Amino acid sequence: MIIQKIQLRRDLRQRRAAISKIQRQAAAWAVTHYPQVLQKLRRGKKIALYVPVGSEFSAWPLIFLALQRGCLVYLPVVPKVGRRLNFVRLNQDAIWSCGAFNIPIPSHSEHCSSRDLDTVFVPLLGFDLQLARLGQGGGYYDTTFAFRRLRKIWLKPALIGLAYSCQQVAQLPYEAWDLKLDAIATEQAWIRRRCIH
Repeated sequence: MIIQKIQLRRDLRQRRAAISKIQRQAAAWAVTHYPQVLQKLRRGKKIALYVPVGSEFSAWPLIFLALQRGCLVYLPVVPKVGRRLNFVRLNQDAIWSCGAFNIPIPSHSEHCSSRDLDTVFVPLLGFDLQLARLGQGGGYYDTTFAFRRLRKIWLKPALIGLAYSCQQVAQLPYEAWDLKLDAIATEQAWIRRRCIH
């Protein structure tokens, strides 16, 4: 399974890298119009997004929209030790610096526990219609939201993947610790529980 995931990651990075800049920008703005996304971005809600790196689906339009709509926006910070992400507030008081893997991160006195977030938009390399997610391989999101696997009814925070439609595969190799998402937003569809709405 490890070899299968390595090959899939290589293939999916190539697919993602082949998307033009104009298509990337159009896709990033397209997801801001989904009613299901807008319903999550309500005033006072604690929303986690991410700073896109390389060819990742851009979360910037959603970050701007969430701030405009009065959400409390948080960005993940990769820890120096371990795999549990920290979430730091992003607002006008945040001061930017360069974090792990050269990812820009805000420095802010306000943090939020992963359990207290309402919605988390996550990056990914690949997904399938069972809402399995293939990430970069670091296991940060899988570790941070491992508590979600123990819950059967109260699924907070909602975990929503952001991806280009070309990142969809027929079926991902899935292991017990791999994170499953509640929904995926692409430039073409809102995907939830094997249905496209």
